[in-house]
Amino acid sequence: MGWGTKRSYRPGASANVIVRATEFQKSAWTVAASRHGMASPGAFLAWAGDLYLALQQAYRDAVQEHDDALEGPGGAERRRREREAARQEGEGER
Repeated sequence: MGWGTKRSYRPGASANVIVRATEFQKSAWTVAASRHGMASPGAFLAWAGDLYLALQQAYRDAVQEHDDALEGPGGAERRRREREAARQEGEGER
């Protein structure tokens, strides 16, 4: 890369996403990108999206761990199977 630029995205990034943003959003993302040492607002949005997905997965894992603590390992999966069986029995009676 020449002219003193730095990479904005990971080497494997290949997809482009078009985002329609207000002037305020564009300004806020530009400021946030510079505060995080990122080269562009797009790099910040990619990072923020990845962070959201990681936090969402961590939340799901914590909920699963909590359910397992209440009902033993596999408690949430057991409840899901029980609900599915009850639903199928209800459909069979019709």
